[in-house]
Amino acid sequence: MKLRAIIIVNLCFLAIFVTDVAGERSVVINVYNDGFSQITEIRQVELVQGINSPELVDIAEKIDPGSIDLSGEGVEIRSIDYRYDLISADQLLRKFIGQEIGFKKDDSLYSGTLINFDDNYLYISMQGGSGSVAIFERDDFQYVDLPSLPEKLVTRPIISAILHSDISGTRDIKLSYLTYGLSWQAEYHLVYDGNQSADLTGWVNLDNQCGTAFPDAEVILIAGKVEREVAAAASTSGDAEQIEAYKPRKSSLEPLVDYYRYKLPITIDLGEMETRQAMMLEPTAIEVEHYYKYQWTEPKSEVKSMLSFKNESGSGPALPLPSGRISIYDKASGAFLGSSKFDSTPIGEKAEIILGAAFDITVERKRIDHKKISRDKNSDTFEIKIRNQKQDKVKIIVAEELYGYWEIIEKSDDFTKKDFQNIEFELFVEAGQEKILTYTVEYSY
Repeated sequence: MKLRAIIIVNLCFLAIFVTDVAGERSVVINVYNDGFSQITEIRQVELVQGINSPELVDIAEKIDPGSIDLSGEGVEIRSIDYRYDLISADQLLRKFIGQEIGFKKDDSLYSGTLINFDDNYLYISMQGGSGSVAIFERDDFQYVDLPSLPEKLVTRPIISAILHSDISGTRDIKLSYLTYGLSWQAEYHLVYDGNQSADLTGWVNLDNQCGTAFPDAEVILIAGKVEREVAAAASTSGDAEQIEAYKPRKSSLEPLVDYYRYKLPITIDLGEMETRQAMMLEPTAIEVEHYYKYQWTEPKSEVKSMLSFKNESGSGPALPLPSGRISIYDKASGAFLGSSKFDSTPIGEKAEIILGAAFDITVERKRIDHKKISRDKNSDTFEIKIRNQKQDKVKIIVAEELYGYWEIIEKSDDFTKKDFQNIEFELFVEAGQEKILTYTVEYSY
């Protein structure tokens, strides 16, 4: 357990509470969709001609220290120092091991030499560091009194620099670094009319757990997987709070090498330990197809109810759509129909969405024959019965996974080869009817 008592400290080192010498700042955040971000700030710093030692606060606690970069016109950066030894109960106690401390327990005051501590106990010599050691439970203390505040502990991470300025006055200093704990996820809403039309809206959830706030920030979302070496970083945790959405406006989209940049149309006050939602895609009318899909993974695999649309002009948004979550709602009643993972969908590709399991369509699949043709060849025959208890004709895709070197030698219906081991049968089953699909495949090894 952590120390719940109040720790009282004699504040004799007030200099550690650093006032940021920077004045106004502008912030641009590139937020990547795999858990890290690039922060770029322009800070106004008052400098004198010659050597200066500015200290910048409001820095993310989960920073990658090796990514820090400072620059400025007419400024030569001599060194950069990142200080992240943050004040905490454990950090304070660690500084006073071997020294005398005071504490209050059961309304009585005590003092002794702190020998050591762990999550549950404090080990204190009551005789000036020699003799017996008393073990106290940390939860029993009402407060601990430390004689002074140790040097080099800070309340917030600080970036210190030694730099040379060619003139005196206010200069713009560019600060850039990478940090963990600031991420985004696409959230799509699809309102389905039950036929062949739907409205698609795209939102972005911005989750800030990096340990600092970013006022009036320009936010750019980077979609795509970025390869990077993992570096050590400080960490904090906290509960995210859902905040109000912003007014709908269209985001700009630009290609960036093998990624895409989604620039949000407004600046955002992104608070510490909170989640904000902003619109990424305005409501867009799209053409959808409803069908069912069965893919055998076990004897009683469910039939999935599916929606799909082509991401191209005339039928879809015709924008690269990053992966995220999609929720489907009925247009007439507003009822929630389901949600599922949404895979990244480039322009021109087909997006598939799982609504849920079909209630009135069942499939029975079994192998009805097996033959050993030769030492390295055999054949299997499968029978797949599809029963449609709905009042309408339905389309169903039966997806089969094959192995080895295979060849379909007999079939009741045509199929499409999707890749080297997957095929799909596209079938239509009348209302209240049963459809039987059979095929025989030969395997060679």
